[in-house]
Amino acid sequence: MKKLVIFFLAFLFFNLKNTNAETIYNGTLIDAHSQVGILIKDEEVSKEINDNDVYLTLLSMRGKHENATKRYKSIKKQTQGKVRYLISTKLKGFARKKRDANKAISGIKELKRQAINSKINYVGFGEIIVQHAPHDHEKLKYEGINLNLKSYRIKKAIDIVFEDDVPIILHVELNDYEEDSKKILDQLVEIGNEHPDKNFLLMHMAQIELKEAKFIFKNTKNVHFITSHSDPYRAKNEKRKRLGKAQTGWITLFNKKENLKKKWKNLMNENPHRFVFAIDNVFDHHWKKNYKERVYFWRKALGSLNKKTASLIACGNANTYFKLEIQCK
Repeated sequence: MKKLVIFFLAFLFFNLKNTNAETIYNGTLIDAHSQVGILIKDEEVSKEINDNDVYLTLLSMRGKHENATKRYKSIKKQTQGKVRYLISTKLKGFARKKRDANKAISGIKELKRQAINSKINYVGFGEIIVQHAPHDHEKLKYEGINLNLKSYRIKKAIDIVFEDDVPIILHVELNDYEEDSKKILDQLVEIGNEHPDKNFLLMHMAQIELKEAKFIFKNTKNVHFITSHSDPYRAKNEKRKRLGKAQTGWITLFNKKENLKKKWKNLMNENPHRFVFAIDNVFDHHWKKNYKERVYFWRKALGSLNKKTASLIACGNANTYFKLEIQCK
């Protein structure tokens, strides 16, 4: 009898352990920032959006300035409205340090007029590149840029976004530009407190360390993190990159078993309104090769969080900050 009880308890523990490990979040998923590059067709992007389990994707366009709204409308039609428009801030060389800042700023204004004239109900603007490491890749040759929140073109771009009641998405790289990380952190606190009615979203977790994230949370109420490119695939991919080819400062929120690290899991559960899910597909291989894998990683990760936290990160926060007016299930 005693052996039978021990066997039953062991069986119960084993099954509970495996059930918990395999818990998947099946609620509404919003990708709060992805992009359409020039090397992928509208039909290909549309197919991937239709075939993957993401309810809504907020899209920013790359490539030719004059084609931005045309491409977006094509994808919207082919996906039956599963996308919303983010006006790009990166066209006309905004993130090229040798490009005239005023011309780049005028490009953002032109894209906004283009969206309005095309009767596109845009929900915000794409990422504003503040810092970006150099790239030496067959799909992207880029000299890099290292500005800060007080730089002329950054302030001008933020002012344009301020005109609409939408989030300000910022791309900073605290690890790739470690020497300026304290300055950027202080500026994020400063701008957050100067504009308490605005929401600031930091792409790719800002390559932030845990103690720096806690510093942001302690000193601001409106500076949040976008989870893009912090999944296990990114960590695997970076191991194959040679130093100097691209960013080397990416962080991963996942451990070697491809589960959320306990420290990040705890921080998310303690601060459920401060994280926003996004994939940030850009190149053709992002859309066509690893999309399903990344969605799975995140559904599994979200399933390990408190239910309220998971729902907010997956859908609720983006729904609120971008005023999407959808029902998160």
